[in-house]
Amino acid sequence: MPGDLRSWLEDVDQHGEMKKISGAHWDLEMSGIYEIVAKELAGPKPVIMFDDIPGCAKGFRTVFGLFGSPRRVAKTLGLPENQIDRMNLLKNWHKKTKEIRPIPPKFVNACNFMDHIEVGEKVDLLKFPTPRFHELDGGRYFGTCHAVIQKDPDSGFVNLGTYRIMLVDHHRLALHILSGQHGSIIMNKNYFARGKKMPVVVALGLDPDLWYTAFTRLSWGESEYDYAGGIRGEPIEVVKGEVTDLPIPAHAEIVLEGECTPDATVDEGPFGEWHGYYGNLGLSPVSEPVIEVKAVYYRHEPIMTCQLPARPSLDTSTLPIALSNSSAIWRRLEANGLPGIKGVWCYSEVAGDGLFIVVSIEQLYPGHSREVGLAASQFPHQGRYTIVVEEDIDPSDIEQVIWAMTTRGQPHEAIQLLHHCRSNSADTTIPLQEKLKYKVAPKPLHNSRVVIDACRPLEWQKDWYPLAGLSSELRAELLRKWSKPLAEILKKQIR
Repeated sequence: MPGDLRSWLEDVDQHGEMKKISGAHWDLEMSGIYEIVAKELAGPKPVIMFDDIPGCAKGFRTVFGLFGSPRRVAKTLGLPENQIDRMNLLKNWHKKTKEIRPIPPKFVNACNFMDHIEVGEKVDLLKFPTPRFHELDGGRYFGTCHAVIQKDPDSGFVNLGTYRIMLVDHHRLALHILSGQHGSIIMNKNYFARGKKMPVVVALGLDPDLWYTAFTRLSWGESEYDYAGGIRGEPIEVVKGEVTDLPIPAHAEIVLEGECTPDATVDEGPFGEWHGYYGNLGLSPVSEPVIEVKAVYYRHEPIMTCQLPARPSLDTSTLPIALSNSSAIWRRLEANGLPGIKGVWCYSEVAGDGLFIVVSIEQLYPGHSREVGLAASQFPHQGRYTIVVEEDIDPSDIEQVIWAMTTRGQPHEAIQLLHHCRSNSADTTIPLQEKLKYKVAPKPLHNSRVVIDACRPLEWQKDWYPLAGLSSELRAELLRKWSKPLAEILKKQIR
C-alpha cells in the first residue's frame, strides 16, 4: 500500500512505468504531450513526470497519468497485481469494499509539506507549474488531481472532494463544485446561507489511495479520511491546519489554507471537462466562489499532480473512476435488497463519468431485470443509458453487451424512457439557453434516461434458441493440446 506519493512513484519507476520529460512548458505543452501518449500508445500508459519547466524554479515538477495502468490501480487499492483484467479487478475490489471498516485519521506532529512556508502577502501561487490544459480554456487549472477539504460545522463531518480549481492570481483561486455534491451542500447551506466564511484546504500530491477516495462517491457523513484508512488498514496521518484548524494530509506535496466568503465571486472557465466538451456554459465563463489563500506550504522540489480532462478514450486514468462507480452501483443494488447481481461495469473510460452502465444478473423472478435497471439508472447523477444483461454476458465487454442487446429483446418491449431525472450544469444534452435562465444556485436542471432490458424473457428463457459456440470443455482441451502455437499467435500466455 502507498505511504506517500514519492514512495509510490519509486515503485512505478522500478516497474518501468515512468517517463521523464524536461523543458515542456506549462501552457498547453505538458497536457498536449500527455494526450498524444494517452491516445497513441497501446496498452497501459506510463506516468509522465515533467521537470525543468520554463518560468518555474528548478526542481518544481508535475506528474500526469497516475492511474494509467491497471497494475497501479491494483497496487493503490491493495488488490492482487496479477489479476488486473477489468472484471477481476472489479470483483476483487467489490469483495474488499465489503470488508472495509472505517479507520479515523491519526493526528501527528510531523509532516512533509513544511519545507517552505508562505503566509499573508508572501503567498505566491504563480510560482507553481500550473497547467493550461486545452487551447480554449479560460485559465490555468491548479486543482485537477487533488482534494478540497471542508468541515460541516454542525456535525463535524470532514469532506474531501476533487472539485476543479482555477488559478486567478498570486493569492486567489476559483472553486467550481457541482450542485448536490457534498462540498456544495457544506459551502452553501452551512456557511454561505448563514453569512459565514468557509475555511478550506486544497492539498495536492496526496497518497494515491487518499486521492482515489477523494473522487469516490460516499454517503453523506462518511469521511473520505476514514474510508481511505479502511482501504489501507491503518489511519491516514494528518496535522491540524494553523489557519483553518482542518485536518491536512501529513504527506501531501503542496497545501493551501484559505477561506471562501459569501458573495465573493470571480469568473471561472471556460474549461474542457471530463466528458470531452465545454459543458458548463460553453465558452462563457461562470461566476464561482473565490478561495482567498492565506498560507502556502510545500515540500522541497514539490510535485504537482495533474489529471487531464478530455474525451474519455484519451484519458487513460479513468479506470479507477470506472472501478469506483461500478462498485458503488453494485453495493447500492445489493443494499436495496436486489438479488442475483453478477457484475456491473460503468463505462467511464469511453463514455464519460457514469453515462453508460451495464449490469449483469441471474434472473430470479418476473420483472427482476427491469427492477435492477431502474435502480441502477439513478446512479450517478448523469446516468444516460443503463443496460441489463444476463449472467453469461461480461458487462465490461462491450461487444458481448451489444450482441445481447440486439438479439435478446424487441426494442418496443426492451426500452424504457425515464423523464425528469436529476442533472447538473455539466450536462451537455441541456441547451445552453436553458442553463442561462437561472442565475442563482441551485439550478433546477433535469435530464432523461433510458433503461434497456437485454435479457431473454424469463417466461420462455428455458426454451430459448440454442447457442452456437465453443464449449468450455472443448476450449480447455484445445488450449492444453495447442498451447504453444496459440501462445505465439496471440503473443500472450495461454490460460
